[in-house]
Amino acid sequence: MDEMFRIRNDSYEIYEELLLKRDQLEREAASIRISYFKEFGDLITESFNLKVECIKKKKTIAYCQQAINRGEFIDMQAVNEAVEEDMELYNLELEKLMNECKFAKESKISSSSKAERARKIYRRIAKRIHPDIYPEVMEYEELIDLWQRTVVAYHMLDADELADLEVLINRFLREIGEGTITIDIPDIEDRIDLLEQEINEILTTEPYTYEKLLRDELAVAEKKSELKLEILEYEKYLKELSEILNNLLAEGGATFIWRMN
Repeated sequence: MDEMFRIRNDSYEIYEELLLKRDQLEREAASIRISYFKEFGDLITESFNLKVECIKKKKTIAYCQQAINRGEFIDMQAVNEAVEEDMELYNLELEKLMNECKFAKESKISSSSKAERARKIYRRIAKRIHPDIYPEVMEYEELIDLWQRTVVAYHMLDADELADLEVLINRFLREIGEGTITIDIPDIEDRIDLLEQEINEILTTEPYTYEKLLRDELAVAEKKSELKLEILEYEKYLKELSEILNNLLAEGGATFIWRMN
């Protein structure tokens, strides 16, 4: 019986450490992504914006060509509306990129001492109310809110906010009784395997793998050159598409309908 308890206790300690490691790696990955966008965000956004413009121009050409082939008048308002509808997802993706770039620019890098303090406070909080360890946490709305705020503060490495949250969490736990929330992880070995897979996934995929690139000045310069070349190619292609559209409308015998609002 004692041996079984020791094994379960050892498994719990492994599970807890893996859980905290995964959370730390997720935060590091988010930080790496911010650094990546600080470095390349403007170029990535400019390139994608030009790509979107090229796609938009191609769709406009396609709609106009269809009307010409059918011998119909080209209703430019209808064409523009159809193109805008087709471009909705692309525009949303562009907006997302622009917002991420803006967020990265405005983000501040925490000092190593503040980052370490934030990590220590987070570990203390996680060991007390992490939902993957204490599923019962999800039964308390106040704890759910406190945990969500903890995750956000940890990703921002906001040690002061985490310290305040720790006080609030401790007070709430005292109010409901420390023993109210219990550990219940019947499938702990399976969860350990899953956590190990998640950790490996984080370490071997973007954005975590960007770290190697960001540490290499030559690689950073090469990446910027690639993005600048990509931008030039899109600019050239957009110009070609504009000429194709102009020629199509001028030489294709197109007749337009311009609707007045």
